Amino acid sequence: MASSNSSISHSSIQISSTKPTINSTSNYTSESIKLLLVNDNTNYKVIPNESKRISAVCWKRNEMGFPAKKLHGKEEFIAIPGFASCFKCLETYRYVNSSTTHINSHKCSKLLSSTQTSLDQHFLSKSSPRQTDQRTAPVTKAIAKRKEEMKKVCARWIAHSMRSFQIVQDFGFKAVIDECLKIGREFGPDTILSSDDVISCDRTIKNEIQRLAKEERSLLKDCLLEAVKHGGVCISPGIWSDKYRKICYLGATAHFVEKDGKYYSVDLFCTEFKARKKSGENIMKLLRKELLVFGLEDYLSDIIFVTDRGSNFIKGLDGFTVLFCTAHRLNNILKHTFYQNLLKEKKNDKNKTRTVIERIEKTPNKTTKYRTTIEASPEIDSQMELLNGENDYETDDSEISDDDDGIIDYSSTTIYDLPTSAREILDTIHYCKALVKYTKKVNLDRYIQVEQEDEYGSTAVDDSHKKQFSKFTTLHQSSVVRWLSLHELLSSIEKAYHPLKSILYEKQESSRLEKINMNIVSQLIKFLEPWKYVMNEIQLSNSPSLFLTLPCIGYLKQEIIKIERTMRGGMKFFAKRASQLLESMFKIENLHVMGTFLHPNYKQLRHATQMQIIECHSSCRMAIPPSSTTTNISSNDCNDINEPLRKKPKLFLESLMDDIAPDNEIYTNPLIFWQQHQPMFPYLSKLARKIFAVPCSSAAVEREFSAAGQVATQRRSGLEPSTINDILFLRSIENNKRH
Repeated sequence: MASSNSSISHSSIQISSTKPTINSTSNYTSESIKLLLVNDNTNYKVIPNESKRISAVCWKRNEMGFPAKKLHGKEEFIAIPGFASCFKCLETYRYVNSSTTHINSHKCSKLLSSTQTSLDQHFLSKSSPRQTDQRTAPVTKAIAKRKEEMKKVCARWIAHSMRSFQIVQDFGFKAVIDECLKIGREFGPDTILSSDDVISCDRTIKNEIQRLAKEERSLLKDCLLEAVKHGGVCISPGIWSDKYRKICYLGATAHFVEKDGKYYSVDLFCTEFKARKKSGENIMKLLRKELLVFGLEDYLSDIIFVTDRGSNFIKGLDGFTVLFCTAHRLNNILKHTFYQNLLKEKKNDKNKTRTVIERIEKTPNKTTKYRTTIEASPEIDSQMELLNGENDYETDDSEISDDDDGIIDYSSTTIYDLPTSAREILDTIHYCKALVKYTKKVNLDRYIQVEQEDEYGSTAVDDSHKKQFSKFTTLHQSSVVRWLSLHELLSSIEKAYHPLKSILYEKQESSRLEKINMNIVSQLIKFLEPWKYVMNEIQLSNSPSLFLTLPCIGYLKQEIIKIERTMRGGMKFFAKRASQLLESMFKIENLHVMGTFLHPNYKQLRHATQMQIIECHSSCRMAIPPSSTTTNISSNDCNDINEPLRKKPKLFLESLMDDIAPDNEIYTNPLIFWQQHQPMFPYLSKLARKIFAVPCSSAAVEREFSAAGQVATQRRSGLEPSTINDILFLRSIENNKRH
């Protein structure tokens, strides 16, 4: 017997000394008590916390109680000290020191519907534990001491194993720590454990990843089959090679909308491409094999593919529904606008001038053509032809005027026919790239940062011109395969201009910066900014984006026209060229228009032609059975719906939306609208589920390859391709759990 009044922690239940009590918990563990509650409910049950001073939510809602044992020969139950159990699922926890943190974080499995088949259950996020309701001063002090010790352990580990500082904020690392704390609570202080008792070896972890990937694929298979039958599935394929072993991979990302209106993007696979030729036939052979795992091989005709304009993908996907990537196309338009594709060809040709001599021999039976190529001497400067040929042209700025729009085809103007002012723009781009290349080669980035630190430290705070730039600016390189990286390069030069000027002066390399016209740099940045806004929006991969294509292209056209009117000289020429290239190279598909029409804030189709609107309305009518009279796809239908209160929108997207009433809601995700109004528009809701499963770009598969590059590093270059495939798939599943 303990005392005249012994309490079970928290002082919430007091056991009278006149009643028998269990005074030892050494014979019980959390698991053993749960087993007794499940298997011997005659002698064990959960009793409520009847204290009047309780404050924790778990007690107030009567979700948790105390496990109790039946007294021998009596109908009375006595609580087992040091434990708390759930009334429904009987999950049991240690309950000491008045702490209810782990009890409040309990998620009862019985509360989840047994008939729930939504993908939301498959991708259910794990909740983080709640903070302690009340902590005494000694407990708080003890926790602070343990945190200090943990800080030292983490610092030594990070330094020894060369890990990133951010690893301590990683959700996976925190999950491991939480699991360790849970194990400690279950076994208590009487059980001695070591890390080897609870941590498996590396091979076991690898096998577990393989097992988990197989299990998750099986679960995802049912979701994909339901989506492809009743909604829509879109797949974005792509090819990638790792940096170190040069292994080629075929990757694919699936996009679909669950029946509850939630959008998902899952990296299906990133498997080794073993065929020697990356032909369309070989791509489709491997694609079919991988889709067989998910049961989609018989539904290829129902799947929409989003990809770039690679000839092998075009040939392989011939006969299927294909939508070309908007971001890739805009990037190609920019490259053609500034002749970057020609500069790349010159670089690949090693900057050599070639002369081709042809000789034709004719015989009565056949004609034979012989071709001889003569390369120029390497001493000839290849840039002479491109950059220093202004004297060969007599064109001046006056030739670039609005009156020439109907005469001059700017999109087909060759680099040799450019006016002087336009060639100066290309010169500036070339000089900027050369400057960044030089700074990287001689390692000036750190000097630029140090120069800026000194400049900020010794300058008055009210120097607004210098405060507007970042304190730690470095120069960024540009790449023709990266979308809009030229804007980053030019912006970095503008931001680092003052420290760069000082450093180059000390190194007697001022000429590298002096020949750059900063006015032209500013004009280029202004020209590229609308493209940057559009690129950032259309590369979404975790929410619908198809509806953005039509308004974004219309926005680009309007901005380019403004630039034509406000800028002069070479920039005016390139604005006209970009406008014509955008018109000729980018085609608005019917899927783009339908996606915009089905968005409640863009349904007026402001930037669509009359033919596009007619085709869109016709396609939407075909989705509605003739006998249906409950749904009318007139654009006025949505205006009659009482919308919820307006939410704060994104400023850029708001400028592209229709003129709507102030009390109407702005939907950044149109699936929310169709989920709310599914009873009123059942057929259009089903069509919206299919249409909005299609992204407007293949950015998702590009991000998968970026993640693959982080996995297949030099340090881990020995990983098997199958292991990389499993890791990327599980990573995508975990990301969707947090989506």
